[in-house]
Amino acid sequence: MGAKVVEVLRNLLVWLYVVVTVPLFGTLAILTKRHFWARLWCEWLLKILGIRMEVYVDSWPPKDRNYVFISNHQSQLDIPVLEVLLKDYNVRFLAKKSLFSIPFFGWGIRALGYVPVDREDPKEGLKSLLACVERVKEGVSLIVFPEGTRSATGELLPFKVGGFLIPLKAGVPICPLAIWGTVEILPKGRLWFNLKRRVIKVALGSVIEVEGLTLKDKTKLVDMARDFIEKALIKMKSN
Repeated sequence: MGAKVVEVLRNLLVWLYVVVTVPLFGTLAILTKRHFWARLWCEWLLKILGIRMEVYVDSWPPKDRNYVFISNHQSQLDIPVLEVLLKDYNVRFLAKKSLFSIPFFGWGIRALGYVPVDREDPKEGLKSLLACVERVKEGVSLIVFPEGTRSATGELLPFKVGGFLIPLKAGVPICPLAIWGTVEILPKGRLWFNLKRRVIKVALGSVIEVEGLTLKDKTKLVDMARDFIEKALIKMKSN
């Protein structure tokens, strides 16, 4: 069977999977409030796509703590990839407020404690920040995309500082990570998966402690996280 035929079949199977399972898994998430359903849905999605991950990490962060993971953002595919990769860390995402209105999907992620973000309204943005701090204090780890949107080319966009206020206010460490390859599979604005390349690379950096730091140190944290991500992307792209 030719590669193009396989790609077409996988795409059709993925969208059939989405249409059939989102109502089911969304309902299960609402009824049980168990994050297990989100992780399972993501695992099956990646298996259908035939995605393989290469992970570069010197030492995994201890699992008895929670973190704010800071990541670049290339594609909608980043979310299921990181859900699966960080399944032992009880992670949640910040997501656009509009997504929470999608039947079953939005209702499900709201029930599981994902945090809605309204980038157009500063007052709502402050509410989201405070909600994130509370979620982290409750023992959840957050994944933050400081670029604020997906990069259409995969190149790193400027970082917004808002996400770095969360670890400073909550008193939890940062763990920077870089993801490469998702932009080639599902670029911004596309609904068709390009499966000629199915390897996604992820690099995790060392934990950055925030003890003793204040809100005035937010720029320092931005620079430290961005420096790791930039260097990791260069290394992963060249391999």
